[in-house]
Amino acid sequence: MAEYDPNFKDTSGFMTLFLGLVVLVGMSCLPATIVWVKYFGL
Repeated sequence: MAEYDPNFKDTSGFMTLFLGLVVLVGMSCLPATIVWVKYFGL
């Protein structure tokens, strides 16, 4: 397992962009997931 580096700096902004994309996709899929669970009872 990788060690935690407290001095790590994300200079490219990749992690910020990646996490933003994950949140955006997750939030847009949330209503569809709620409807899916409600109608199909999973």
